[in-house]
Amino acid sequence: MQEKAKPIAVMVVVALLGLVFAGSFLGALHHVEPHGVPVAVVGPENAVDRLGTQMDKRAEGAFDLTAYENEEKAQEALLDRDVDAVFVPGPGGADLIVAGATGKIQSAVLTQAFQGAGQATGQPVTVTDVRPLPADDGNGVSAMFLVITTVIPAVILAVMLAFAVPEAGAGRRIGLLAAGSVVLGGVNAWVAAGLTGALAGAPWELWGLAALLVFAVSSFTAGALRVGGPPAAGLTVLLLIPIGVPASGGPIGPRFIPEWYAAFGEWLPVSAAISAVRNTVYFDGSATGGPLLVLTLWVVAGLALVLVPKKARQRGHAAVPEPAAGS
Repeated sequence: MQEKAKPIAVMVVVALLGLVFAGSFLGALHHVEPHGVPVAVVGPENAVDRLGTQMDKRAEGAFDLTAYENEEKAQEALLDRDVDAVFVPGPGGADLIVAGATGKIQSAVLTQAFQGAGQATGQPVTVTDVRPLPADDGNGVSAMFLVITTVIPAVILAVMLAFAVPEAGAGRRIGLLAAGSVVLGGVNAWVAAGLTGALAGAPWELWGLAALLVFAVSSFTAGALRVGGPPAAGLTVLLLIPIGVPASGGPIGPRFIPEWYAAFGEWLPVSAAISAVRNTVYFDGSATGGPLLVLTLWVVAGLALVLVPKKARQRGHAAVPEPAAGS
């Protein structure tokens, strides 16, 4: 009877996995719609309010307009990642200033929306890209793919070490995870910044970010595996990949997916790492504090799980050999 039930159980598990993958990716990414995209508008508050009312009639809540007294300060806010575009109205026409490095789709949506608003009022809108994407990352997806191709090996690192050195104490395990993070992070950074040139310009910073990402993911996975066994590690993988990737906005960015999902994704390593990589390579490290904090919190959580005393561990993970006494 049990033999007959096993194939059914496999089919149920696979169907549930398919539900998670398809529901998460398609639910988040099937409909591109901006939500609260921050835009600096050079002009007085009353004029900005009128423009905001006009934009809301076309797409309510799509843009969050903020008045700036001059173009210089507005552009500074753009390059500091405080806003995603600058709109400068003028008597003979308007200028829309974008930073293409924020994402190709986002720039296209901003251009379409503000040129449409200009046409409605008979005002031509000229678009200027002050931080374009380089030719080697023309679609702006290299940061996302670097992060994904770093997270998956990071999970594998934690699992392989658990079986390769099953009797390692917590201190040795943490040391091995740290060493593996430096090696894996360095290899991936070299591929991205050197071998392919997809994310050139900040190789050492990229190495540091990649190593931190590996350590955050591998330490948390190792801790989950140690405390909860394979089921906990499996749930961690589901959280990181089929949920974490679409919750980051994937190739379209977090401003274009459901707001609640983007808000949740901000606290996951994938979204934080994508923002950190993009802002480091293309915006001289602006606005990386938040993403680095998120990755650090995952490191702390992972280390806490790895260091959980033996007597406090959950039962039911006999498949993973216990560390030796004194771990």
